[in-house]
Amino acid sequence: MKADKQIFFSGQWFRFILLALCMVGLLSCMKEGSIFRGEAEAPPEPDNPDRVVGLCQPGVTRGLTLRPVREPEFLPTSDFFFPLSNTEGLENTIRIDLASQGLKSWNELQGPVQRSLEYALNMKAGEAALVQPGMEITWAQVVRSLEEFIELLPHLDEYPELLANRFVWYGMKQKPLMTGYYTPEIEASLTRQPGYEFPIYGVPNDLQFGKVRGKHRFYRIEHGRVTPYYERGDVDVGGVLAGRGLEIAWAKDPIDVFYMQVEGCGRLRLPDGTTRNVLYGAKNGYGFRSLGRILHSKGLLPKGKLSKEHVRNYFSKNPKQMFHMMAENRSYVFFRLEDSPPEGTIGKPLTPMVSLATDRKLLPLGSLLAFEAEIPEAENGRPVGKRRVAGIGLAQDTGTAIRGTRLDYYIGEGNEVEPVANNIMTEATVYLLISKEALING
Repeated sequence: MKADKQIFFSGQWFRFILLALCMVGLLSCMKEGSIFRGEAEAPPEPDNPDRVVGLCQPGVTRGLTLRPVREPEFLPTSDFFFPLSNTEGLENTIRIDLASQGLKSWNELQGPVQRSLEYALNMKAGEAALVQPGMEITWAQVVRSLEEFIELLPHLDEYPELLANRFVWYGMKQKPLMTGYYTPEIEASLTRQPGYEFPIYGVPNDLQFGKVRGKHRFYRIEHGRVTPYYERGDVDVGGVLAGRGLEIAWAKDPIDVFYMQVEGCGRLRLPDGTTRNVLYGAKNGYGFRSLGRILHSKGLLPKGKLSKEHVRNYFSKNPKQMFHMMAENRSYVFFRLEDSPPEGTIGKPLTPMVSLATDRKLLPLGSLLAFEAEIPEAENGRPVGKRRVAGIGLAQDTGTAIRGTRLDYYIGEGNEVEPVANNIMTEATVYLLISKEALING
């Protein structure tokens, strides 16, 4: 215990000293004027002509073709987003702990950020990615921010302060509620056989998506008329999709299928021990209702005992109610069988402990974020306390229940991460990172 305290306090002193040194660097830059006006460059070190010294520099090496740092004359703000000062941005940069995300180097973010960039490049550059009263961020600005971050990645292990130097940190006046999700593993078979009796459906060919009365909806055509698509009760109780060849696999447990739909993807453990992934294909367009809350609303489960385990326990004792209770959640998700890893809404693989599901009206899909939150620590399949995560996130997914100031944090694949993902329920501190150059040039 005493040794732990000594380690803790030495770590705190290290952070204090690092912050003090960075503050000295900032004050030096303020005095010279270069960090705020991009007017001056310090000469390279005599013994290393390629190395550039300090925060005041436009780049890190002569080979790095970064523009000089310039401060935007105008910073867009809104009732929800506010820009941090350079000093505040630096303080938050110092708080980033990539190890808390399971990362050893900033360079490990190259792939995930590249995937966000590929998505953003497909959007129309001049169109708004984020619209708030008094504040608009275009897709071109999102793209430039991601590009500049990628340019900085090889240097951030040594110079993390560059993130504060070259980006505006936008804070949120209302802290989002963070929950967690993961890719569950369930027992299933690709063919129907004894013990595997519950269908996992692919996307029906009569499910359509488009504008209906001015709004985008999922629907089907029946007798020449547009009608809402089948509800969960129609599928699970009424069997309207049975016999149409839509089954891509068969599960042992229908509760597994229900919760796999909640997560939006899954990993199938087949009878021979191999695995296959099922990824999100489409949904029927109805709003989501928690199965635990459905049982609570009927007086069948007490408040505080609404988890998957409590739901399973209830249905093990009351199996005849199962399908009718699940049908009260009218939402239904269809899957596609793939060999590729789980994907987000951007159509790219998710990265554990980095990818976030957000409301695209709140944060642009693909955008670069910094965040801090407390999440559960798990041992032997059970949460055993809390730990702090402070790192870089990417808005790469969405969710039916993720609306407004909500975030869903992707924890990873397999049931071993379930105790963490299912027990995240906390306020998070989140920053939207926009390159200063992007704000200047649009």
